[in-house]
Amino acid sequence: MPSTGVTADQKCRGQPEGQLQAGPLTSSPHAPPVLLFALSDFKMPVKVEPYNHEWAQHFQDLKVRLESFLESVSYISIEHVGITSVPGLAAKPTIDIDIIVARADVKGVVDALVVRGGFDYLGVLGIANHHLMRDPDQSPRRNIYVCVAGVAETRDNLTLRDTLCSRPDLRAEYAKARFDLAVKGINDVDAIEVKSEIVRETLRIFGKLALEDLDTFAKAEFSEERWGEIKTGRLSLREFEARDVDAYYELESNKANARFQDWEPRTRDEARELVFANMRNIDVNPRTIWELAVDYEGRMIGRVGAALTHIELDPPLDLFNLWFSFLPSMQGKGYATEAVKALIGGLLERHLEHDVELSIECDPRNTGSRKLAERLGFARAKYEKRAWECKGEWVDSMMYRQMARDSHDRPVWWRDIPLSKRCGLR
Repeated sequence: MPSTGVTADQKCRGQPEGQLQAGPLTSSPHAPPVLLFALSDFKMPVKVEPYNHEWAQHFQDLKVRLESFLESVSYISIEHVGITSVPGLAAKPTIDIDIIVARADVKGVVDALVVRGGFDYLGVLGIANHHLMRDPDQSPRRNIYVCVAGVAETRDNLTLRDTLCSRPDLRAEYAKARFDLAVKGINDVDAIEVKSEIVRETLRIFGKLALEDLDTFAKAEFSEERWGEIKTGRLSLREFEARDVDAYYELESNKANARFQDWEPRTRDEARELVFANMRNIDVNPRTIWELAVDYEGRMIGRVGAALTHIELDPPLDLFNLWFSFLPSMQGKGYATEAVKALIGGLLERHLEHDVELSIECDPRNTGSRKLAERLGFARAKYEKRAWECKGEWVDSMMYRQMARDSHDRPVWWRDIPLSKRCGLR
C-alpha cells in the first residue's frame, strides 16, 4: 500500500531580501480530513441539489469502471452510499462509493486502483477502516473509499442508506438537518463533526446503531489530531484539502520563493503530492507536524506550519520550529503575522502539559521573516556563519526563539546544538 507517512520537505534557510518565507532545516509537507459520507475536496457552503435520477446511473457507470481495475484482486462488493444513493433526497451532487473488502485485501485493492486506475491514495484521514482514494476523473464528482467489511464504520454507513431508503418520514428529518448545515456555510472540517452527529443520532433514534457501537463509532470516526478551522480578524487557517493543489502550485512554483530552498520551483505534480501528504499527515498519531492552509476571502494565500520536538528534561519541554510562506502579492499586509500568531495560539491550546519554546530560523538576508519574528516578540538567540550549504553556496543562519510557556528556568545545554541535529532528538 502506498505509504501514509510524511516525507521531509527540507528547506534551506535563505530567501531573497524581504521574501516572506521561512522554515527549519527539516520542516515538512504536511497537512486534512473526510467523513464517512464523502467530502475530501468540496468547498463550503455545500451545494445541495434536488434528487437527480441520473445519480443512480452515474454509480452504475462508475461501478463498471472500478470493476475493470479490480478484476485481478479480491473484494466483496461495490456499494453506492451517501445521500445520492437515497431516492428522493436532495444532496450535494457527489457520488459516494464504498468498495467493501476483507481487511487482508485492503492493500491489494488500493494498489490496483493506484497502478491500474491512476488513483491517489489519501489514507484514512482520521476515519479508521475507510481508505480514501482520489479518482483523477472527477466528472461526475465522486469519492471512492476502500472499506473494511464488518466494522462499525462500514456497517453503519450501509445501515443509514438502507434505513433512509425504507423510511420516508426519516428522510424528511434527515434532509432538513443537512439543509440547515448547508445554509450555515460551515467549513469542511467542522462540517464533518456536525454531519456525523446527525448520522449517529439518526441511527440511534431508530434503533439501527447498537449502544455498544456508539463509542466505537465516535472514537473511530475522528482523529484527535485533526484541527478545526481557526478564524482571525481577516483570515482562516484550516487543514489542507485536495482542492488546494492549484493554489499550492501557485505559491511554491515561482523562482523567488525557491531561490534559497534546497528544491527548485515546485512542479504541479510535486505540489499535488505535497498537498496529499499534508492530508495523510492527519493519520500520524501522535502528530508532530502541522501545516495549515491560510485563506483570505475564500482564496488560499499562504501556508504556516510547525514541527514538534519533545525534549525529555525536568520538566519536559516541547520545542516547535515554525515556518510560513505567502504569495508575494499578499506580503506586507500583516497576513503572515496574523496567521503565525493564530498558529501559535492553536499549538498552545493543544499542548498544555509541557513547557513550550518556539523557534524561527531564517537566512539573515531574509528581512521579511526577521521582522515578522521580531513583531511576534521572538528574540534573536543565535547567529551561525556558513551554517548550511544550499545549491552550491554557503548561507548563514539566524535563530529566533521565544519561551511561550515556562514554569522553570530552562537548562541551556541543548540550545547551542545546531537545529538540524536538535530536530532528531526525541
